[in-house]
Amino acid sequence: MSSPHRRSGPHYTAPSTSPPAPSEGAAPHPDVVAAVELLLAEPDAYLYRRRYLGLITHTPGPDGTTVTDYTDAEKYFLTTAARRKAAHRAATLHTGHSPTPSNGGANPDGQPGS
Repeated sequence: MSSPHRRSGPHYTAPSTSPPAPSEGAAPHPDVVAAVELLLAEPDAYLYRRRYLGLITHTPGPDGTTVTDYTDAEKYFLTTAARRKAAHRAATLHTGHSPTPSNGGANPDGQPGS
């Protein structure tokens, strides 16, 4: 038995002149998604998540609803991910191999790290 709140099939929505609010299903920019994926794969991901959640603001809208602003939180993820990439790139260029390689600390040729 289906839920009385579910609708099946297509439904019509009028075209909007403004982008939808996040509560209406707006998706983050692909760059933000990539930054989130990068940072949440890090061992200290909980720190990034905690900081991100602290940067989300909730303010009352003109009609009394709550407006959630992700701008500062998304900027944080973008700048932090860019810094992590730059640090990783610099470490790779300086040493010739990744600072945390999947080959157990060996150089790219398989020899133990120096």
